[in-house]
Amino acid sequence: MALTPEQLEDITRPPLLAILSTVNPDGSPQATPVWYEFDGEAFLVTSFANRVKVRNLRHSPRASLVIVDTVTYGEPLIVSGTAEVIDEGAQEATLRCAIRYQGEEHGRVSAARMGGQPRVIIRITPERVLYEGERITLGGMTATCEDITG
Repeated sequence: MALTPEQLEDITRPPLLAILSTVNPDGSPQATPVWYEFDGEAFLVTSFANRVKVRNLRHSPRASLVIVDTVTYGEPLIVSGTAEVIDEGAQEATLRCAIRYQGEEHGRVSAARMGGQPRVIIRITPERVLYEGERITLGGMTATCEDITG
């Protein structure tokens, strides 16, 4: 099944909470609830630069992001890929995400509070994607359920 850009936009448009999973140095998983945005090619998450998830990704760039609508019990979008930690533009990305999730007024206040410490962008480029339990194509890449769970 191929997801059109419009379908992917529909899936990622609502400000749903996502769970970002990284790999600790000892090989154990580390999962964190996060806000995200999709730029048409990659999933972007912002974080304080000193967080465990950022240290983990600098050590091993493997990441998974699970997005699920817990209100309407929608199908999860499961993304696995390679993450890049980017230092520039994090304050602007944090502001966009805060407004996306909290609205203009509260988002600006929230982003300003988060601006006191260095922040980074975590850019996750999808390599495997699962939606509605079916094989999908995203950006010229295909994935199957076995790719993600196996």
